[in-house]
Amino acid sequence: MKKYWKMVVIFFVVVITVGVYYMQLAVASKNDVSFKIETISGDKEEIENLMFQANYQSGDSDRRLYITKDGSTPQIRHSVIAKLKDPFQTLMFQNYIEEHRNFMRGKVLFPSNFSENETHIIYAAPPNKGQKVIQGNLLTFNIDLLDKKKNDSLSFEVSTIAQASYNFIVINNIYKENGEIKILATGAPINGGEELLLYSVDINNKKLLSVSILAKVESDKEIKSSLSIFKDNSKYQNVYFVYMLEKYKDQYEDGGRNTISRQISLYNNKNNAQEELIIPEEMTPDLYRLMLREGDIFIPVYSSDGLQLNRYNIEKKQWEMPLHFNLVSPVNDEREPFLQIANGKVYLAESVSNEHLFFIYDLYTGESLFEGKIIKENGENTDYILHFELLNEINY
Repeated sequence: MKKYWKMVVIFFVVVITVGVYYMQLAVASKNDVSFKIETISGDKEEIENLMFQANYQSGDSDRRLYITKDGSTPQIRHSVIAKLKDPFQTLMFQNYIEEHRNFMRGKVLFPSNFSENETHIIYAAPPNKGQKVIQGNLLTFNIDLLDKKKNDSLSFEVSTIAQASYNFIVINNIYKENGEIKILATGAPINGGEELLLYSVDINNKKLLSVSILAKVESDKEIKSSLSIFKDNSKYQNVYFVYMLEKYKDQYEDGGRNTISRQISLYNNKNNAQEELIIPEEMTPDLYRLMLREGDIFIPVYSSDGLQLNRYNIEKKQWEMPLHFNLVSPVNDEREPFLQIANGKVYLAESVSNEHLFFIYDLYTGESLFEGKIIKENGENTDYILHFELLNEINY
């Protein structure tokens, strides 16, 4: 009997684990709430394949839900993916792991370490495993490529001599085209400040082609500086990205900045070109809301009477006529509507007196395509908060 004791212990552990899991499911089901998207006017086909990822809070209850036109289901995760707070990360890695389990094994699950185009998934690990980089020592990237059609992978590493010492270097974006990979990274120099770095890698020869410093933030006691990076978070590969260098002095009591200077640049990965962007003064307070979508830059500006959506066409190098959308309630520090731009449409959701209104508009004409509500299907409790995180298009 002694030689079977390990098997007996494993058996009981499995039984207890499974029992606890189903008890959790039962409790969740008993106390569950349900929401659904209901049509008021417009084309019902607009919501046929839409799914909100939302966070529901009521008293001590805090749970995440998937909400569609047919109802809602709880987001139950029992894996490493459950630790990811960003819903975009959750969906991205769930798909990757389900479809390419072997390739994903051992990877650092952070979106900026991955890129995807029609043929490949590209992964680059943080240089030196995210640890300190010393000037004069090797700075090494480990790169993996998966051919999605052949299901074959290629792994290699490239190195260069570090030209400075960094506390760490993190990857912001990866772009692949014509046998070349471009890795956009932010470095934190040991002596302070930040650097925006661009590494170019030759895939065929497995070597580093160049290292460029696109922007540099110096450390200063009196004048502070910040570096912000914007990219299209709805895509797994970005042709464009925007970066902003800002210098400012002491902050105001309300947390605002006394800005001294601001420089905003657009970089094109295809032709290695960059240009300075001139942002109209009335939009500058809302620059932190800047969004890239395909070949356009959007800056939403809220006012007492609604939302003005400003669009800069990158190819034409001009600001287009802005669109205006009415809002039911004014925006303030505690109340801001859910806004998502995708598939040539504007998706807006507002919380108004425990009602949740949902609108869909054409991105380029402003035409109303759909108006609806996200309604609570069961339970009498009206004291709750429903926070919308992400809207996905799904296939049933």
